[in-house]
Amino acid sequence: MSKHVHLIGGEDNFRAALVDKLENADAVIVDDAENSDITVALGKYAEKVTADITIIASNEQVMSGNSDYVPKAGLLIRIHDLMMPEGSEHWGPNSIEHWIKSVRNGTIDALNPDIEARYWVNLRDATDAISLLVLADSNSLAQGVVDLCGRRAWSPDAVLGEMRLLWQRFTNAIEHSHTVQSLSQIPSPAAIQFSGERRRPNLSPLHEAMKLAGREEGWRPITPMRVSLMELIAHSQMKSEKTK
Repeated sequence: MSKHVHLIGGEDNFRAALVDKLENADAVIVDDAENSDITVALGKYAEKVTADITIIASNEQVMSGNSDYVPKAGLLIRIHDLMMPEGSEHWGPNSIEHWIKSVRNGTIDALNPDIEARYWVNLRDATDAISLLVLADSNSLAQGVVDLCGRRAWSPDAVLGEMRLLWQRFTNAIEHSHTVQSLSQIPSPAAIQFSGERRRPNLSPLHEAMKLAGREEGWRPITPMRVSLMELIAHSQMKSEKTK
């Protein structure tokens, strides 16, 4: 039987992606909370309502909610370092979008990137995990606070190096200027393991919640960093072409 879900929150890219994931899993999105099996509040709207599940982002942007307050919800999902190809809006750090723009413009050397590593997670992996938790059976629905982010730490230098490589390959393909060297198997800078201090949020509650909801492998994001960056580059290029 399909689960009826009532979403509370404004229209944005994150909500649209979550709705798409829920509907693909046979959920029914309803406008009236009284006709729903579960209510989910998004971002700043979570501060004003009572919901079964609250979803916020851990950052300083008001629209994403305040990660320090205790919401009126059975489950709080707190997202960190979200990568959204169509634009982070208020859900993820927008620094990575500035990096993409600088790489495209050739001004990357003037940047002063974040000094801390981040645990980037693709929007698809995030909404896949969230939809699983939302649609879990009532006796398998997680409670408390669940932090969501990627499992690996990525230093700014590694990510910027990968951006440079991908942008060069992209422009070579567009301009038909590939060489034997540019097409050779160059090791991915982002594949270098980060060796600095790690301050990753505790992912154990998320891992256990997903296992409880029926995902035997728990939290295992599958979108490679390279794919996420290529999506960011493609969307950035599309935006640039539309403004010309």
